[in-house]
Amino acid sequence: MLYHYQSNRLEVLSDRLAELLRQPLRAPLGQDVIVTQSNGMARWLALRWADRLGVCANLSVRFPSTFLWEMSRAVLRRLPSTSSFDKPILSWRLMKLLRELEETAQFAGLRAYLGNGDDDFRRYELSCRIADCFDQYLVYRPDWIEKWEAGEDEDWQAELWRRLVRNGEAHRVQVQRRFRAALQQGDAARGHLPERVAVIGVVALPPLYLDLLAALAGVLDVHLFLLNPCREYWGDIQAERDLARLDEDIDPDDAYLTVGHPLLASLGKQGRDFIDLALTYPGMEWDGFVEPEGDDLLHRLQADILHLREPGSGDVPPWPLRPDDRSLQVHVCHGPMREVEVLHDQLLALFEVHRDLRPSDVIVMAPDIAIYGPLIEAVFGSAPRGRWIPFSVADQGVPAENPLIEVFFNLLDLGGGRFAAEQVLGVLEPSAVRRRFDLTEDDLEQIRRWVRETGIRWGIDADSKRTLDLPATAEHTWRTGLDRLLLGYALPGEGRRLYGDLLPYDEIEGSAAQALGGLQHFTEALFGLEALLRERRPWAAWITVLGTVLEQFFDPREREENELQLIRNALATLDDHAAQAGLVEPVSLAVVESALRQQLNTVESGAGRFLSSGVTCCAMVPMRSIPFPVVCLLGLNDDAYPRPQPSAGFDRMATRFRRGDRSRRQDDRYLFLETLLSARRCLYLSYVGQSIRDNALLPPSVLVGELLDVVDRSFQRADGGRASEQLVTRHPLQAFSRRYFAGDPRWLSYAQEWVEASRQAGRGEREPEPLLMTELPEPEPAWRMVNLDGLLRFFRHPARWLLRERLGIRPEEDAEALENREPFVLGGLENHQVLGRMLELHREGQPSVEIARIMRAGGALPHGQVGEYAFAKAQERVTRFAGRLGRVLPRAKGEALEVDLTLGDFWLTGQLTGLTPDGWVSYRLASMKANDYLQLWLYHLALNAMAPAGMTLNSHWLAEDQDVLLEPVEDPRAQLHDLLTWYWRGSRQLLHFFPKAAFAYVGQLRKDRNNDAESALRAARTMWEGSPFRPDRAERDDPYYRLAFRDSDPLDAEFTTVAEAVFAPLLERLSTTLSPV
Repeated sequence: MLYHYQSNRLEVLSDRLAELLRQPLRAPLGQDVIVTQSNGMARWLALRWADRLGVCANLSVRFPSTFLWEMSRAVLRRLPSTSSFDKPILSWRLMKLLRELEETAQFAGLRAYLGNGDDDFRRYELSCRIADCFDQYLVYRPDWIEKWEAGEDEDWQAELWRRLVRNGEAHRVQVQRRFRAALQQGDAARGHLPERVAVIGVVALPPLYLDLLAALAGVLDVHLFLLNPCREYWGDIQAERDLARLDEDIDPDDAYLTVGHPLLASLGKQGRDFIDLALTYPGMEWDGFVEPEGDDLLHRLQADILHLREPGSGDVPPWPLRPDDRSLQVHVCHGPMREVEVLHDQLLALFEVHRDLRPSDVIVMAPDIAIYGPLIEAVFGSAPRGRWIPFSVADQGVPAENPLIEVFFNLLDLGGGRFAAEQVLGVLEPSAVRRRFDLTEDDLEQIRRWVRETGIRWGIDADSKRTLDLPATAEHTWRTGLDRLLLGYALPGEGRRLYGDLLPYDEIEGSAAQALGGLQHFTEALFGLEALLRERRPWAAWITVLGTVLEQFFDPREREENELQLIRNALATLDDHAAQAGLVEPVSLAVVESALRQQLNTVESGAGRFLSSGVTCCAMVPMRSIPFPVVCLLGLNDDAYPRPQPSAGFDRMATRFRRGDRSRRQDDRYLFLETLLSARRCLYLSYVGQSIRDNALLPPSVLVGELLDVVDRSFQRADGGRASEQLVTRHPLQAFSRRYFAGDPRWLSYAQEWVEASRQAGRGEREPEPLLMTELPEPEPAWRMVNLDGLLRFFRHPARWLLRERLGIRPEEDAEALENREPFVLGGLENHQVLGRMLELHREGQPSVEIARIMRAGGALPHGQVGEYAFAKAQERVTRFAGRLGRVLPRAKGEALEVDLTLGDFWLTGQLTGLTPDGWVSYRLASMKANDYLQLWLYHLALNAMAPAGMTLNSHWLAEDQDVLLEPVEDPRAQLHDLLTWYWRGSRQLLHFFPKAAFAYVGQLRKDRNNDAESALRAARTMWEGSPFRPDRAERDDPYYRLAFRDSDPLDAEFTTVAEAVFAPLLERLSTTLSPV
């Protein structure tokens, strides 16, 4: 017997079914069969029945297609558990057929697309699309299938289908025909069928499925619970846009076509067709329609749909809208992150207003939960205890919820790839992989430094580059870098001693050897994948290979083992599918990866995260129709919902639509209507409606627009304004906007940390302030013992010194990403390092050829002729500079001078190297910079203060563009004491001293005969802010300066005072400046 139950409330249908479940079955251990649409719906029903009945057990929950196949097996008895026409198996069978296509006009299009057939991935992707179409035809177009098998239609799809059925195995259309005939003839064995079946929470079924359920009702009780939004007959209503498309000679009134309620007509097409078809089958009927409680906007909308009326048109006047009505809210934000931040605050407001509302009464859905899931976890998960809202994110998909699965795919992608440095070390980051190779997180940071300093960029070795039709150069490959690391641990290289063409990397010693061993083990295993994964293999062989990869690279613990088991299960399933399809041909890794991803995406995430004790966050489909007091929809953007789903060009159903067909677009429209009807207290809608770049308005989903249009037509405000304007709230870009703390209930924030920021936002009342506004306590007396090199570091960057040494703050940029390409040109820093290293080797007497080998072995030069040219230019500069340097500084290193000076309360220590009978000499193969002058001046003062016997107290600095000579100073100890006094001041507060700007200021001041301070300050500001022609040279762009001084202007009176105190005595004593020879 077929029973129809109708209601506009799922709770009513569920309770009616609970009453049915109270009636015991004839068999004591018999199971009630419940057919539903998703795990989320099944869990909601189970919880509700447990609440109503005290216990919910011994139920068999099935999805519609699975249930009907099981019933077919129960009646026909000899059917397998799976069919060779199931879509995954059908894909492999089609892949075989596509390989065997003959050269006929019928298959010309397919052969043109497939080319010569060598690309098995292209063939596999096409077979999947065709299988998807055939799967739809089996459900929605059984008449086409029967015609094709009868020999009608010579299209290539018909011919492919006929070849698929040659083996005689029954497919769904044949099985269901036999199934229906057996039921009608009374051949079904009742002992193998359930006593009763209940279908609930299903919003659409193919006409064929409805036909089979009706036939099944002839031998058992089938209870069909229909969630119907309208108690009136609405099978003939049409959307306004559809009426507008009618031919001019058709009168809608004469054709008995009407709109009814605009939302029902526009959004309900899919549900209308399903309910209309379902009710054509005779059966017992029961109605349980319930009037929505409440007089707010949301409930009046639901009541209008229930009664098929439209206020504001015809005889029904618009409803009045209360000013405080917040039952329907539309929030407009600048991006997904702001949507989630606003949602968190709005939920806190709802919990505050409705004290009986619990987190479990709220559901948050999004068209693409993969985008919003991580943002929800970031915002909700980081809220402090006072603003904590319990939550769970479900239905993100198996790969997203199990990160090791993506790591496994990254491993497979490396096989046959470039083995880029960042990509390789990315695989090593998960703890399960590190454990396999006995590596720790600290080891990984050390390994990153080794890879960067040995110049590893990409490629296993020279041979791997040759396979990509690139020059077979060994530089910057993994083999070369690893050989340097291993050789450096065994033999000293000192940066100059080559072994063959290898330059040892000397920085590995002690316990670091264990990390090097782990890296070597990992890379050798990784390089083995190159040959292992490049070959084509039959599926059975791939199962073995990929199982070996899992064992070789992962050492899982607890939950991680479950993640890897998902991969093993998916591989086993694919192996079964390939075996059933009779696929024996070898396939490539690309095919394996694609098939594995598809299989993992079909695995249900499980119902455990649905309907937990907190807010449930999920995609829209799993929880459709389920009632909640508060329903929130995020991401209702114009380009995101309804979700686009372009059909294949050869999909015949796309151009030949029939009543009862499903489409993604119509499904999403009806899902939005279901969501509107399932909200019991508040419906919260959100979308990105303002550009984060220029604040331009962006349109919402067309469904939101239609809803707001109906609100404007059905409701009126007391002030005469548009009703939708009261519903829509446009939020500021920043969470600390003053609007959130102005008392308006539409804009609110519970974040205490933003209160002070909001008070200042947009006011412009306060000038930007430096990081430190008060003086720090004096350091310990030990800080008065100063090293000469430490004093130089202080004056080169006082802000960095204070933040690092006293406050422990290091605002450097994030860890620098590894380079994945070999150098093609030398940047400024790289060029300076190359020149310095080449000059050092040249002064040691190394010949030019050997220097070139050392530099190339160290990975410092670009490849090929570019590298040769760069070396030649650098060698020319080195030779010229070394000639000048050799005249004043001999190659043999002299003894160092120990600096030991007591200067008032300070004790200055250190060493001076580069001493000659004519004084101290230092150099840098570059143009003279402010920091060079600083070093020259400090070391010159130290030399004169020590005044070693038998030495001229001159200091000589050689730069590429000039020679600078300083003659003896009369009061070096007093000068050093003054500098140490500034150092002591800079240890307690931010010293306004910036070497480039300060040197420019004092230099300009000395050049100007009138001592024009304004002109000097302009020169300093150019260095500080950068010139219009070289904005990248701005001194203030240093991260420490940005943090310490923010947007304030530090070029003040203190700056000029310190600049003159440091550089003026130096510039006064620059008695000799020699031009380079």
